[in-house]
Amino acid sequence: MTKETICQMALHEIGEHSYVEGTPGYAACELYFRQTFLFLLKRFDWSFARKRVRLQRSGEVWALPPDCLRIVELGGLRHWRKYGACVVPEVDGWSDGDVWVVYTSSECAMEGIIPDDVPDFAQVMIFHLAAAICGCVSGDEGKRQELLEKAEGVLREAALLDATQDASNDQHPLESMLNNSITV
Repeated sequence: MTKETICQMALHEIGEHSYVEGTPGYAACELYFRQTFLFLLKRFDWSFARKRVRLQRSGEVWALPPDCLRIVELGGLRHWRKYGACVVPEVDGWSDGDVWVVYTSSECAMEGIIPDDVPDFAQVMIFHLAAAICGCVSGDEGKRQELLEKAEGVLREAALLDATQDASNDQHPLESMLNNSITV
């Protein structure tokens, strides 16, 4: 789903029907779109925005990828701290192997595109964006609160669905035992 589609749908939620350059709705969407997207990506470990890479060492630090928004998991160091765009091992945190990171990428937000296979996240984005732009476009505080409550409800459902699907391997937990015969 493109930025234009998301903005158009968000504007519809607040009763506006035109995402046209020069209108207050367009200006509000341009102002809040990227920040809202980044805010939502950071709130949860969304599987569609997750990446895994091996980090490059530079002296005594490891540089994080430029699109790293949030570290989900870091391997190869026992104890570490994040300083800006670098990972620094603590005194007893050194490791001789590779250092890798699983992280939430900001790439989708920078491109302004939500993949088509995550419609639940798209709904979350639409409602959060609508709540963010509501004050600029309509000034209706009641509508803004209503949209924010709706957005948070949709966010909880989408996060649960994403976590459930991410953790599922679609296999019966006893499948290997059920397919083996027991012989004496």
